[in-house]
Amino acid sequence: MYHPLPQSSEAFEALHWAEIEPWYRELTETTLAPDTLEPWLRQWSRLSALVDETTTRLEIAITRNTADETLSQRQQRFQDEIFTQVQQSDQQIKQQLLTSGLSAEGFALPLSKLQTDALLFRAENVSLLNEEKQLVQAYVSIKGAQTVQWEGKEIPIVLLYPHMQDPDREFRQRAWRTFNERKLEDREALFELWVKGLQVRQQMARNAGYNNYREYRWQQLYRFDYTPDDCKAFYKAVQQVVVPVASQLAQKRRKLLGVERLRPWDIAPDPLSSAVDPRASSAPRAIEDIAVLLSTLADLFRQIDPALGDYVETMIKEQGFDLEARANKAPGGYNAPLEVKQLPFIFGSVMTIQQVVWLLFHEVGHAFHTFEARGLPYVHQRSMLPMEFAEVASTSMEFIASLYLSSCGLCSKEEARRLRLQQMEEALLSLPAIIRGDAFQHWVYENPEQAQDLEAVGRKWAELGRRFEPDLDWSEWEGANSNGWLYGHFFEAPFYYIEYAFALIGALQIWRNYLRDPQGTIQQYRQALALGATRSLPELYRAAGAQFAFDVTILQETVQFVTGKIEELEQEMEESQAILDQSRTSCRGERHSSQKCMQKR
Repeated sequence: MYHPLPQSSEAFEALHWAEIEPWYRELTETTLAPDTLEPWLRQWSRLSALVDETTTRLEIAITRNTADETLSQRQQRFQDEIFTQVQQSDQQIKQQLLTSGLSAEGFALPLSKLQTDALLFRAENVSLLNEEKQLVQAYVSIKGAQTVQWEGKEIPIVLLYPHMQDPDREFRQRAWRTFNERKLEDREALFELWVKGLQVRQQMARNAGYNNYREYRWQQLYRFDYTPDDCKAFYKAVQQVVVPVASQLAQKRRKLLGVERLRPWDIAPDPLSSAVDPRASSAPRAIEDIAVLLSTLADLFRQIDPALGDYVETMIKEQGFDLEARANKAPGGYNAPLEVKQLPFIFGSVMTIQQVVWLLFHEVGHAFHTFEARGLPYVHQRSMLPMEFAEVASTSMEFIASLYLSSCGLCSKEEARRLRLQQMEEALLSLPAIIRGDAFQHWVYENPEQAQDLEAVGRKWAELGRRFEPDLDWSEWEGANSNGWLYGHFFEAPFYYIEYAFALIGALQIWRNYLRDPQGTIQQYRQALALGATRSLPELYRAAGAQFAFDVTILQETVQFVTGKIEELEQEMEESQAILDQSRTSCRGERHSSQKCMQKR
C-alpha cells in the first residue's frame, strides 16, 4: 500500500526533502477509516522513527566529539533542510488523525499528547525551535571544550571529578577551586546564550498564545497530572520534612570529615553527582578497564534478572556504550533510544566506582525502559514517555543494583557497604538540592526580565541555597555560589528537573518492595516499563508498585524508611569493624606467643 522506507537512519540522512516528501504525501492522501488506520499508523510510525533516530544519532555524535565541525554541519543541514519540513508535514498528519476521530488499541494517551502538540504548533515557531537547538549545541560545545592545567598536564575538566572526592581536604579544595575557576571563565559566553535562550522561549510561548514560557512548556512536557502550584506545595513539604533531616546528615558529614564548617568542596560538585565519602581513607577507586567493567555489569544484572543481563550483553555487542573520559567530550550522562534499531545508547564518563553507581546504574535503568517497550507497535507509544516515570526506571536500578556490588566482584563487601551508605545519605541530601533547582527555574520564567540580569540571577540562586541547603559555608567563595546555576539542565532542558525528585520517591518505594520480594518486584518493574507511554503517570507508578505522591505523608514515610536503612547499614559496619579489630588483636596475640616460644627455645 505504501512505498518502502529506508532500512536505516544512515540511509535516511543521505536523502533530500524531495525524496522524503512523497512518503508524507502518501500519508496525507490516505482516507482514514477503521480498515486503513492500522497500516497508516505503522507507516507514519516507521517514518517518524527514521526522523527521530537520525536526529538522535547526530546529537550523540556531537556530544561524543564537540570539536568536530563536520558533525555540526551535518546536524544543521538536517535541521534546516529536512526537520523543518517534517514538522510542517507532521502537523498535517496529526490534524488528519484527530479529525478522523479514530484511535488504535493502546493509543488513547499518545493521541491526547498528539492533540497537545497540534494545539501548540505554530508555523512561526519552527525556526525558533531550530534556533533553540542551536543555542543548546553552542552550550554543549563550550562545555565540551573546557580543559584545565592540573599537575603539569592539560586535561578535560571532567577529569577533576574524582579529585573532588579525594579524602585529602587540601587536595580536594585545590581540585574544586581549579574546576570552578575554569567554569567561571566561560560565564559571560554562557550568559549570552542564556539570555538568547530566554528570549527565544518567551517568543515561542507568545506565538502559541501563552502569557509565559512555563505555561507553554508545561503542555510541551505533557504535564497533565500536576501543576506549578503542586510543585510549590512540594517545596514546602520538602522544607518541612527533608531539610531538617538533611541538616542532621550534613552535621554528621561534618563530624566524620573532622571539620568545623562544611565547605563547597565537602559536598557533591553538582546535585546529580557524588561527594567525597566521609568514611573513606583513600581516593575513589579508579575504573581502569571499561571492557571488564561492562562484562561485570552484565553479570551483575543477570543476578537480578536473566533478561536484564541479556539486555546489557546486547548493548555491549552493539557498541551501545561510550564511557571513557576524554577531551572534547560533552559533560554529563544520558541514555538515548535509537528508534529504528530499537536499541539504547549510553553516554557518560565513568572514572570511579562511585560513578558506576551514580551514573552507570542510572542510565542502564533507562536502557531497560527502551528494551521493555520494544513490543509496542507505534513509536508514539514508546517515545512519549512521561519523564517523571522514566526517571523511576533509572533511579530504581541505582538502589537495586547496588545490592550486588560485592557479589558480582565489582568491589569488596566493606567498600560496597560504604558506597551504599553514601548513596542513601546523598539521596536525602539531594532532594533539597533538586528542589532548589526547580524553584530557580520557576522564578526565572515567572520573572523573565530579571532573569536577563546576571547579578539578579546570582542573588536568587544564592537565596534559594540558604533556604534549601542552609548548612554550607560559602565564605570567600560567594562568586562561585552565585554562579552555581550555570548548569546543563537549565540550558538544555528547561523544567526537566523536578522529575528527579518525584522519581527518587517512587524508586525508594520500589526498592523497599524489592527488599521484601525481589522476583515479584522485578517482574512488576519490567511490566510497568513495557507499558511505555500508554498509561497516565499515576497508573505507571501503580503498575510498578509505587504511589505518585509528593506530600508530607509520603515524604515522612520515605525519610523514615531511608534513615532506618542507614542505621541498619551503620550497625553492620560497626559489627564488621569489631570482628576485624578482634581478629587483629588475636593475630597480634598469636604472634606474641610465637615470639615467646622462639625465645624459650
